Amino acid sequence: QHIPWKGWGAAKRVGILFDAYSFREDLEPLRALVAHWKLEQRAVSICGWTGQMRPKNVLYNGRQLVFIDDFTWKGQPESGNALEFIQTEFDLLICLHRSSGSPLDDLAAKTRAGLRVCAAGEQDFYDLCLIPDSNDYIAYGKDLSEWLIKITPTPIEIIDEPI
Repeated sequence: QHIPWKGWGAAKRVGILFDAYSFREDLEPLRALVAHWKLEQRAVSICGWTGQMRPKNVLYNGRQLVFIDDFTWKGQPESGNALEFIQTEFDLLICLHRSSGSPLDDLAAKTRAGLRVCAAGEQDFYDLCLIPDSNDYIAYGKDLSEWLIKITPTPIEIIDEPI
C-alpha cells in the first residue's frame, strides 16, 4: 500500500500510531509534535490504541483513539478512528510503539503511505527504523527530519505521448 514518496520537503500529511494504553503519558508530547509540524505546514493525524472497548456515552476531543470495537472479530478495521485512519493517504506514517496484541502494525500495513517509519523492533515492511531517546517527540521529529531529507523522492515517470 505504498504511494510515491514526494520527499520530506513536499510531505504534507503525516500519520502517527501509538499505544495510548501502555504509554498514556505520550499523548501530550505527541500533541506538541503535532503543533510543531503544523508550523511547517504539515497536517498530522495521531491515532492511539486504547486496548479497551469504547465507553458508551463518552465524547472525545479530537479523533485520536482506537478501540477494540473499531474492529471486526477477525481483526479487520470496520468503524471509528481505525477505519478513518486506514482510509487516509499519508506522505509519512510513523508507528511509535509495537507490541503483541496491538493492531498498530496491521493498521500501518493497510494504510496507504509514501514512507513508513517504525520506532522499535524489526523493520519488517517499514522503510526506516529510528528509535527515540525519550518521549521528547519534538527532538525525535528533528532527528527523523534529518534522515527523511536524505531519502530521494520516487521519480515521476514521464509518459511519451505522440505529437
